[in-house]
Amino acid sequence: MPLTWLEINQKNLVHNIREFQKIAPNSQIWPVIKSNAYGHGLKEIASILDKEDLVKGMMVVSLDEAIELNQLTQKQIMVLSYFDYDDNERQLKIAAEQKISLPIYDLETAAYLDHLAQKLKLKFLINIKIDTGTSRLGFVLSEAEVAIERIKKYQNLEINSFYTHFAESEAEEQAFTTSQLEAFSKIATKYPNVLKHAACSAATLSQKEAQQDIIRLGLSLYGLHPSEASKLRAWRNQMCLQPVLTWKTKIIQIKEVKAGTTVGYNRTYTCPQDCKLAILPIGYNEGYDRSNSNQAEVLIAGVRYKVRGNICMNLSIVELPLDSEFKRGEEVVLLGKSGGQYLAAEELATWAQTINYEIVTRINSQIPRLII
Repeated sequence: MPLTWLEINQKNLVHNIREFQKIAPNSQIWPVIKSNAYGHGLKEIASILDKEDLVKGMMVVSLDEAIELNQLTQKQIMVLSYFDYDDNERQLKIAAEQKISLPIYDLETAAYLDHLAQKLKLKFLINIKIDTGTSRLGFVLSEAEVAIERIKKYQNLEINSFYTHFAESEAEEQAFTTSQLEAFSKIATKYPNVLKHAACSAATLSQKEAQQDIIRLGLSLYGLHPSEASKLRAWRNQMCLQPVLTWKTKIIQIKEVKAGTTVGYNRTYTCPQDCKLAILPIGYNEGYDRSNSNQAEVLIAGVRYKVRGNICMNLSIVELPLDSEFKRGEEVVLLGKSGGQYLAAEELATWAQTINYEIVTRINSQIPRLII
């Protein structure tokens, strides 16, 4: 058994998919498992989703991820953001052969793919991204229709879908999101035979009209809410998401120290009285944010205990009561449930002054993920 590991609850993962199918029954569900499945493990999550009938395809951020995922699933794969086409003919040939659909957001890339497809005697399946206001990738609105018409003329490119991305669909105020959806629909509906998708997890809840041919199920797939407003909308829809990930480690040493003893690098904590310290094999290399120093809590046997001192690269220190009877090897929960207590990703995000997305995504990919 490893000293630090993640437990991936497959029952909760499938439950979350079913919850979204209830509120978007007419949309295909395509989970987003980019960035190591938001830290949950690409291989592990893909192995569960591949057997799930409600999942029609999976989405990743890059062609590199798609090539890796292609070895793990029989389902369709869509690249959402980018691929490198400089000296990358081998991977692109695989994409064409396996019908991995690629993003197009500039005409130069479209022309290149058409030329390469002609050379390979293959066709590329593509998704045209329209920038409706997030100012990231995509054809700006004033150029989109002209670009689409030019791309339609390429004989070796097959348009699979049009898509856009909302800037603040998780927010309480929805006026800007509504305007983005209207701008997207004004263009996309002119092409009735092409798939359309705009809704992420948050937008599936905040914009029913955004539940188009596909919903892109991202953070909420993993039982996490993009915002408090999204959490409230889920509650109003009688949706109960279940966290998929539990992050655990073990105590590797326990020591007693005297009052006045300083703890860790830079001596940022001083024991006000005699105390007991537990040393954990977890640090910022493993993704346990250094901003948690002297703030975070962990769970041992269903009770919260404080992190003391600066979090190190590979070690952290937790203060225990003097009368505690924990031993080396005792299980410690860094994120998740222990007994009747639960440590949420949102709590770690608050301590680290970031968002729950970052807390889970930055968990070191080398830490074992165990499906339970």
